[in-house]
Amino acid sequence: MQQHILITGASDGIGLALARHYQAAGARVIAIGRRPPTELDPALRADYCRVDLAQPYAAPLVADFLRGRGVVWLDLLVHCAGVGAYGPAEDQPPEELGAVLDTNLRAPIALTHVLLSLLAASRGRVVFIGSVAAALPTPEYAVYGATKAALEGFARSLRVELRDQARVQVIHPGPTRTGMHTKARVPLDHIGWSHFPTAERVARHMVRAIRRGASVTTIGAGNALLYLAGRHLGGLVDRAAVARTGRQQPASFPAATRSSRRADVRHCVITGGADGIGRAVAERYARAGSDVTIVDRDAERGEQTCATLRAYGGTATFIAADLADADSLANIVNALQCGAPADVVMHSAGISAVGPFAASDMARQEAVLDVNLRAPLALTAGLLRAGLVAPRGTLVFIASLSVFSSYPGAAVYAASKDGIAAYARSLRVALARRGINVLTVFPGPTRTAHARRYSPDNRREGRRMPPERLAALIEQAVRRRQAVLVPGAANRLAARAGRVFPALMEAVMRKTILEKLERAAPQAIDGEGM
Repeated sequence: MQQHILITGASDGIGLALARHYQAAGARVIAIGRRPPTELDPALRADYCRVDLAQPYAAPLVADFLRGRGVVWLDLLVHCAGVGAYGPAEDQPPEELGAVLDTNLRAPIALTHVLLSLLAASRGRVVFIGSVAAALPTPEYAVYGATKAALEGFARSLRVELRDQARVQVIHPGPTRTGMHTKARVPLDHIGWSHFPTAERVARHMVRAIRRGASVTTIGAGNALLYLAGRHLGGLVDRAAVARTGRQQPASFPAATRSSRRADVRHCVITGGADGIGRAVAERYARAGSDVTIVDRDAERGEQTCATLRAYGGTATFIAADLADADSLANIVNALQCGAPADVVMHSAGISAVGPFAASDMARQEAVLDVNLRAPLALTAGLLRAGLVAPRGTLVFIASLSVFSSYPGAAVYAASKDGIAAYARSLRVALARRGINVLTVFPGPTRTAHARRYSPDNRREGRRMPPERLAALIEQAVRRRQAVLVPGAANRLAARAGRVFPALMEAVMRKTILEKLERAAPQAIDGEGM
């Protein structure tokens, strides 16, 4: 029986090379690309769907195209389409940031969702093309690296969910000589582009990797070493990256001093500060005399929280905003320009959608990406652009323990947290010379209303960390200018186990979370992070 293979990004680069290979091998190749059919290889035009995957209608359009061509199963789905972005985070305009997120992350997730039934019909395989950048700090490619890390996090959780329906692979090809770098305005001489392997060569390695079926494959021995070092020697790699960045950049910003490490926090900005972890941190800083600005979509609760904070003697300001709305992000930056730069900016707002991915509502899943990933990235860039982060300030990003293992039953949530952790890691290197610290927090189960609504089992709620305890640890980590905080010995043990024994932790997550969620109806729940 002839294989049915769908490849995105098939009009150029690695995608085109893969399409040519599989077609020469006798497969029916459905090619997805942005170029006009007249610019495509004539042999691929018969089953070519021209669509911009960054557009929200792309996934349904592809599904309609397949129905019209009589495709009732897929043996292989390869997500090869991708765009890059190069330069400082604050120099990236919102529309470019959005295009990278939509093409590299939202589109593969949405397309996988709409095509799952076709993959299940043949117990097919879905392949996500990642990047070595997912495991490394990439200060000039922060958003790109975040999307690739998020894609790997999504695949890791989806693999557990689809174990009986379809196989899931991630392939990291490493730097390749394609036109993506030019489109992203990367200085080719600076990165040694002419020495990169060709798309055809990389595609041949990828075909072999797909045939072998390993869950994660990195193409090239050097790339594999970099990937493993980034995953398992993160602290050492990051410190080396900071030192290297310091040597390359002019010392135009104040270096860290011992006395400044204990500087008081005069102004603290917290998204999602009306409840849960965000509120606990807000109260802690308000008690210490800091001015606090809360950003939240719940106006009533936000005003009530500010009233409580003012009782501690400081100034509390509330900004009502829905972080899923792109226009609200610009309004937040404009509102903050009326006050002093923030000594601490904490991205605590987050939502989730739980239940098996195949049965989930895609609009809700996309909202998770918007609030948990797109908003912190865009808001951070806007604040840096406007000079609203103090020179010795700290940016705090709330990730999740799922970054170290998986989160079957909340695969898109897991993707958003992998993405935010990777972005924070790159940003820390990029901002080191400016004296701005970046702290990533990986909280485990926390005793909040969100956790109670969201968890499939609340019988052990008393064992969860109180938000006030977590807030104290975050404040301490900010004061010490830490890069990473995994609060609690049990959480640190779980994080380590996820890195060293990934299969074991995936089995644990399947038993403790996914199987319970599969017995319940899918639902979406809003609240702060895991």
